[in-house]
Amino acid sequence: MLLVAPDPDRALAQALTRTAVRVPAARAELDGVRIRMWTVQGEKAAELAALAGRAPLYIADGHHRYETAVAYAGDDPRADRVLSFVVSAGDPGLAILPTHRIIFGAAPSATKLVEEWRTWFNVGRVAPCMDRIERLAELGRNGTACIVAFPEVYDVSLTLKPNAPLDRVRELGRTPAVRALDVARIDALVVRHILGAGTATPVLAYTPDPRAAFDAVRSGQAAAAVLLNPTKVEQVFAVADAGDVMPPKSTYFVPKVPSGLVLRPLA
Repeated sequence: MLLVAPDPDRALAQALTRTAVRVPAARAELDGVRIRMWTVQGEKAAELAALAGRAPLYIADGHHRYETAVAYAGDDPRADRVLSFVVSAGDPGLAILPTHRIIFGAAPSATKLVEEWRTWFNVGRVAPCMDRIERLAELGRNGTACIVAFPEVYDVSLTLKPNAPLDRVRELGRTPAVRALDVARIDALVVRHILGAGTATPVLAYTPDPRAAFDAVRSGQAAAAVLLNPTKVEQVFAVADAGDVMPPKSTYFVPKVPSGLVLRPLA
């Protein structure tokens, strides 16, 4: 499991940095990601555990593993611990990538969809020469935004209107923390409209790679692609603190930690 510690004063992050000045016990590289491991024991290990445990930890990845571990511990009380990778929220190496949406199926009418979206969004065009990710980040600085690509037509930028009547949209979620998420708003107001506009049963796919999303549209394989800005770590915390859960495919934490780096015998 990947757990994130709030670590507002970065004490955990600084302690881990001090630990990492030593020669690592193991090195590896997987999918272009360099991995280094250190063995920590005694008082130093106790210090790191205490710093990590100053506040509740948030499950960033591995919710199903957590549920499985709880169920297993119910059958075997000796298995009351589970291996986890704990990272400070202040660690500069921690990042959340957006999970972009790709819609496969019969192409919907872009013109009709754009007219529907004008109820909620300010609609613009994205110049062919413009960097989509930079433009999306710029649009999203002050609110919810996305970029939609259709085959053989211009790409559309959507920025949520300040007075958009979001209280009418039940699909956004039950708590303010979820309703404030870009991904919840765009799924409810943009992606759902695309899925319901085609003439064939659509298939929804996800990717953290924006180039793969646009290539699928430009090659004619996909009917549309929706690019999103990333969710912020503090938004993930707010949703958990509200007792709610994140929408499906709303975060993609990196780097991914490979399974099997550390093993704990259960026997």
